[in-house]
Amino acid sequence: MRGNLDKCGYMIQRIEKIAMRRMCVLATMLFVAAGSYAVDLHVLADSLDNWAGFKLGCIPKVRVTQLKTRDNQIWLYTNKTLSCLSLSPKEIAILRGKVSKWVTGNDTAPVTIYSDGFELNELVTERYQPRPDEEHYPIPNRREMGCNLHGQHIALWPSHGVYFNRDEDRWKLQRATMWSTVEDMYTTSYAEQVSQMLERAGAKVHWPRARYGKDEKAGEIGPSGYPRWAEAARYWLEYTGVPDSVWNPISDKSNPAKDSVRNDYIDDLRCRGLWVNYLKQKGVPVTLSIALHTDGYSQVGDSQTIGTLAIYSINDYYKMRTFPNNRSRILNRDLADYVQTQVVEDIRATYDPNWKRRELQNAGYAEARYTQVPSMLLEILSHKQFADIRLGLEPQFRHDVSRAIYKGIGRWIHSQVGTDFVVQPLKVQKMSISPDMQLTWLPTIDPIEPSASPTYYIVELRENDGPWKEVDRTTKTSYDLPAKQGVRYDVRVVAGNEGGTSAPSETLSACVGKKGKPSVLIINAFNLTSGPQWWADSLQAGIKPDSYSTPDGEDGIYIGQQWEFNRALDWISDDDCGWGMSYRDQTGTRQVGNTHDYPVLHGRALQELGYTFVSMNSEALDSLDGRWDIVDVIYGKDTITSLPELSNWSGKTLVSGALLGSVPRASRTGQVRLRDKNYRFAVTPNPQYLCAENATGQVTKPGQRVLARFADSGVPACVKTNNCVVWSVPLESFEDFESLYKQSIHALVVSK
Repeated sequence: MRGNLDKCGYMIQRIEKIAMRRMCVLATMLFVAAGSYAVDLHVLADSLDNWAGFKLGCIPKVRVTQLKTRDNQIWLYTNKTLSCLSLSPKEIAILRGKVSKWVTGNDTAPVTIYSDGFELNELVTERYQPRPDEEHYPIPNRREMGCNLHGQHIALWPSHGVYFNRDEDRWKLQRATMWSTVEDMYTTSYAEQVSQMLERAGAKVHWPRARYGKDEKAGEIGPSGYPRWAEAARYWLEYTGVPDSVWNPISDKSNPAKDSVRNDYIDDLRCRGLWVNYLKQKGVPVTLSIALHTDGYSQVGDSQTIGTLAIYSINDYYKMRTFPNNRSRILNRDLADYVQTQVVEDIRATYDPNWKRRELQNAGYAEARYTQVPSMLLEILSHKQFADIRLGLEPQFRHDVSRAIYKGIGRWIHSQVGTDFVVQPLKVQKMSISPDMQLTWLPTIDPIEPSASPTYYIVELRENDGPWKEVDRTTKTSYDLPAKQGVRYDVRVVAGNEGGTSAPSETLSACVGKKGKPSVLIINAFNLTSGPQWWADSLQAGIKPDSYSTPDGEDGIYIGQQWEFNRALDWISDDDCGWGMSYRDQTGTRQVGNTHDYPVLHGRALQELGYTFVSMNSEALDSLDGRWDIVDVIYGKDTITSLPELSNWSGKTLVSGALLGSVPRASRTGQVRLRDKNYRFAVTPNPQYLCAENATGQVTKPGQRVLARFADSGVPACVKTNNCVVWSVPLESFEDFESLYKQSIHALVVSK
């Protein structure tokens, strides 16, 4: 009976709502009709919604709140959806004409359109329509800038971090653990790379969270039991001595008991913006701040990407719409538009032509509302949408998006001073050291950035394991190395232009050994960086078990394997997040990937043997001759690309790589047995050794001799054929690399 009464009550309420809606529509139509036009506002809203749908990916519905007409003029008032578009004056003019036609039947009536309380012309950003000089933000240290970012101080941070939840009495992550990562750790990869790019352009970058490889104590264990770099900003600011008015902004000094139950989650959200203002008060001339996030918006299925959302705040904490210097906070919208546009355009140009541009949204988020400098939040992608994260787990994608963020920041800063912004070059390629100790390289052309061409190069050298030193600054693409006997020379190149410098190249190595000792050519064919493997069918999908990324250098985004693959399970809470849910046992662990310096590792062992050696990248290899006693080819975890130059090589060869065998997944324990001794290699992500989870085994043929076998499967891991030794495990993944490498070289030297 109670159920029937509830249903009756619900139906009565539903009928009343429908009647009220119809009355409102009728009243509006009558009002508009009084101005000579009869328009159904819902039909008008649908028309606006269809038009806006071409502009945005995940768009909220347009709602018309009021329509006024008088003397053939139209005033249209809508919700905030249209304000979330980045519209040019031309596009606004087109929209006015469409509204005029929808309302009057022709496109000639003057139309004024409001969205989120703003007339659309007020929302045109500087990207389309330069502002007068007096409306620009006064950029600090502008005289230090050329075409780069010298003198600029930028506050930047990855999103969240481990925090203490007092209600649950435990330390926890702030977001759901999905697809082997979590937003709290995942966004550190972008923040680290954007920071490095900004610094190479001459800027100084400040983090409210501990920054790994820059803050001395970032790697130590904090109060959470995790490394400090993995903790929320609130704890790092407390640890580094920032006043509690920043990280505990509403503390009750008169009541210590009350103060002790503060909400750390809320403190962390507030403290980042307050910290920016604190830097300003301490005399740091901060130009802007940017918070890097991902969000949890998702759609059914995994074929469509969600895209990129940008957030800014026109109102500050005190509801003011100006900065302390009286410049309008509409500049926040300009900054957000520059960065979002650059990210979306670069992704479309290089990865996904259908990548969606989401809202350019005015919202009162603490990281945008509290700051007293131009600021924004960037929701790079959706960490819940499988189509987004498949791209987002690729190291090259993260690099390119980070580069886009750096470019967007640089272009906004230079728009304020009316100068050109030059994009720093990409790192050089096709490096090689010739037998006569000459280093050569080629520039890498950026196909989407004409200004990024290098105009000079910096050669950096170290002797043995000493410090790096700049030894040449040249416009040439070659450098003659020293050739002192017994000294190992490690070398790398940095490309430069007016905008700044590139990341350092891979590191090559060379040494003139003792007379009478063999000579070795080291070929680095390990150029790969990659995300983990994934799979999908109609019922299940996700990251393949025991499949891991190969980062570019290292990162800290991996937190544990995915264990929930059922597509039908949706998010309930961050602890029960359904499809994609992952373990978190590796949270806070750094993962080393392709460090691009393996010729140094091999060369160090050869130096101890007294051998002569030089090295090159496989992309620079164009011929081989008989001057080498041994050729050492490093494949690492890279695919086995054809090296036709080796096909005519009949000399002694050492080849190592995870994919050189034909027996997949030949070991789970990561041990090989050689001469009655077990050697361990890494099969899971770790901060020291290359992870070789997919090492293959070999099937022997007549005339081959097995040198080493996997301890758990017994399948051959190293096989010798005539003048060739083949390891189907990357030697760089072994804890005792040097011993195995020297034994492999010895097996070749003694062969006839």
